[in-house]
Amino acid sequence: MPDDLFSNTDLPDEFLAIIGVFALFNQIEAELEDINIDPPLTKMERRILVFMDRPKRMGVLAEDTFCIPSAITPVADALEERGFVQRTRDPKDRRALVLELTPEGLAARATLMDAVQIRFREICGMTVDEISQFAKLAVKAMPGAVAAGLLEEKEC
Repeated sequence: MPDDLFSNTDLPDEFLAIIGVFALFNQIEAELEDINIDPPLTKMERRILVFMDRPKRMGVLAEDTFCIPSAITPVADALEERGFVQRTRDPKDRRALVLELTPEGLAARATLMDAVQIRFREICGMTVDEISQFAKLAVKAMPGAVAAGLLEEKEC
């Protein structure tokens, strides 16, 4: 794509940012179906694996993914049945359970994370430094979206 994309418009930077984010999101979202492991995981199963950077309570995973807690339970059950996660006692509160990745889950998560990172870099055309800056700006914008109710918890 040419560097002068949209040079024939008077769109303000806010609109250009929205168009760029939507285009990037839509393309990545479409390709996530192809970025999978065998046997394939559902979209929500992949999403939970991505957020499993450490053992977490299901309520924390619900917050991380902007889903209601009851939506996490069947996904956790499916991942546990497939051998990707296990429920263990929370060392901070022995009455509570946390989900943690099994060795198979760690491998699946690593495969997904690597594939998404590689594909994101290919699609976005940004340098490593630009990706870092973009990530910081995107995260900076999130509280406003959350406060506006755009990312309210949902069924998922």
